[in-house]
Amino acid sequence: MSQSRPLPRIDRTRLRNGMILHARTRTTFGWLIRRVLKSWGSHDALLWHGPSGGWWVCDAMPPVARLTPLHEWEQRVLDGQAELRFYWPVGAKAMDGGVAAKWWVQRVTNSPYDRCAFPRLLLKALFMDVWERQAGKEWSWYCTEGVRGAWQYAGFDVWGKNNPTPGTTEKRVESGALEDWTGQVSG
Repeated sequence: MSQSRPLPRIDRTRLRNGMILHARTRTTFGWLIRRVLKSWGSHDALLWHGPSGGWWVCDAMPPVARLTPLHEWEQRVLDGQAELRFYWPVGAKAMDGGVAAKWWVQRVTNSPYDRCAFPRLLLKALFMDVWERQAGKEWSWYCTEGVRGAWQYAGFDVWGKNNPTPGTTEKRVESGALEDWTGQVSG
């Protein structure tokens, strides 16, 4: 008799525009990111409730930043390809999340993925960040960079530095700048 996994349950009534989806992906790329960063997660994205009434994940992933239906992430969880956590900036209101999500949708969607940032981010992870300039190109985005840009525009720069990574996001949860809403959103 085969064992089936329980269906992931995401309570959509608890979701907010701009909520941070922090993912642990089970891909080679995800494993490499986790190993280099010494982090649990390998990807950051925002949630957005689109005009069609459905929930979307604002994903900056190769080759271009795009809107992914939330049910695709749920299927990845069901297939054992991902685990999800949900975070919210301390002190932010629902309308702030709306501002962040709208900024991401208007500014980041369809932008090229920022592959040029990776050599610098690798050096930063292995040694330390001694160069504060942006790691990649101004017109392209990697996952946490887009999330940080959106929340910075909304007035909540909890990352507080250029070139944040999923590891930086986890440090902000540990410091109390981001609240972990995972238990309230999924079960």
